[in-house]
Amino acid sequence: METKQERFAILNGKSGYKNQSENLILRTYLEGNGIPCKVTDFPGHAKEIARERSNAQEIIVVGGDGTLHEVLSSLSFPFPKIRLVPAGTGNSLARDLGLGSWRMSLDKLIWGKELKIDLMSLEVKTTEESFSCVSASTVCFGFPAKVTQMANRSFKRFRKFCYPIAAGLGSFVNTRESYMISYDQSSSEKKSLTGAILNNSKHVANFVAFPNADLSDGKFDVAELDAGSIKQSVHNLSILSKTYFYDPPNRLKATSSSVKYERPSLLMID
Repeated sequence: METKQERFAILNGKSGYKNQSENLILRTYLEGNGIPCKVTDFPGHAKEIARERSNAQEIIVVGGDGTLHEVLSSLSFPFPKIRLVPAGTGNSLARDLGLGSWRMSLDKLIWGKELKIDLMSLEVKTTEESFSCVSASTVCFGFPAKVTQMANRSFKRFRKFCYPIAAGLGSFVNTRESYMISYDQSSSEKKSLTGAILNNSKHVANFVAFPNADLSDGKFDVAELDAGSIKQSVHNLSILSKTYFYDPPNRLKATSSSVKYERPSLLMID
């Protein structure tokens, strides 16, 4: 009979929010408290590690939304207990949970409260493959997906500022695409959009983009984007300033959605 390991930690070794000395502090703390720790070496590695350790009763994820997405997508229901130590770039879910920095969150590994949150289950089909995965925070396409790609490719060294920089520059190459979209099993409707965000949390990276979102209401929040470069820039400014004085997206809440691209394009899942 297979014995369940009590706790195990997966540490994102390539996180944009930590340097090597901070990684060493984290690993020393975890292993010093009797928690075995494995450091990731490449994208997708967290998924492999989580599959190998699927018998753990509790998995501690030391990383950001991307690392958590990999871990959740590798597991089967019922999930083991998941603890999150925010050490990524955006840390959307951790911000919603009020976890603060990774240094503050280490104390909560023992004393932190437990809660249940919603997760978004996805079925993705392309011309080349089909796969299932799970998101705890954000799914987006169009403009926000391009911003994420730009931030990670070109501005990661600016840490938490990489997303606002990419959003500012990306506004000027904002283009419309056609999508067939439906919500809650309604008929699909063709929409011309610059993109859309389907979000479980209030935060998108380090911005409060959905101030009325609830992690446990059984629904996700949607923002359909159709603004041009100038309007998108003003909207970005309204979010950065937390005044929300200009909010052009079409917003709604839903329990399910179907999106079909008219032509191949980016999809970002965190």
